[in-house]
Amino acid sequence: MSTATSRDDWDLIACPVCGGGEFRHLFDKGGEPFVRCQRCTLTLINPRPPFAHIREHYDAAYSAGYTRKAEAKVIRARKRVARIGRDSGRWLDVGCSAGFVVKAATEAGFEAWGVDIEADGIAYGRDTLGLSRLACGVLEDQQYPAAHFDVISAYDVIEHVPDLNRFVAELERILAPGGVIDIGTPDIGHWRVPRQLAEWNELKPSEHLYYFNRKTLGRLLATHGLRIVRKRFALKPGLKVLVARA
Repeated sequence: MSTATSRDDWDLIACPVCGGGEFRHLFDKGGEPFVRCQRCTLTLINPRPPFAHIREHYDAAYSAGYTRKAEAKVIRARKRVARIGRDSGRWLDVGCSAGFVVKAATEAGFEAWGVDIEADGIAYGRDTLGLSRLACGVLEDQQYPAAHFDVISAYDVIEHVPDLNRFVAELERILAPGGVIDIGTPDIGHWRVPRQLAEWNELKPSEHLYYFNRKTLGRLLATHGLRIVRKRFALKPGLKVLVARA
């Protein structure tokens, strides 16, 4: 994906975690500025290219990176579903790509749905995996019923969404009483993140817009009445948390 050549139309935002407006510039990568909020320490790209430009990254080639590894992805998805420790109810996988988690959840006994912005991935899930409850678009536009899903998964998704607070508010709205949200995202606070942050392979201009640690993710969730109830060990720099209503 090409980098936007002018910052004149880039989006400058307040910190989505604390609302702060003061940032310390860390470095540029791919022509984009990585900064840290002076108040809560969230690291993010700010300003950033408009979402229409960012959206171009999620194309057929992006989905093909997942579908060419379909067998391994299904095996991994089954492990993720088993880890939740439930075997019935309604499951929504946000950022479902080609639908591997939806397939695994269906096999496990759930009524399972998926949503993703990339059309070719959704087509693969429908045509190859035989999944009918897949939607193409962003979560907030789907108008799922309130308090509808017993399990919501969002693996490697939250760092991509343009409007964090709208996204998390929607997760809370559609979560059923007693339900859980399983979130995975890169962990900037992990002990294996390079001391020279610019060398970290999870720093992806126009793709990973935010970089959380447990504290910043927990603060964002708390704003919307959610809390981290369990954090799983991760050998690689990943933040893997189970979330419920506060």
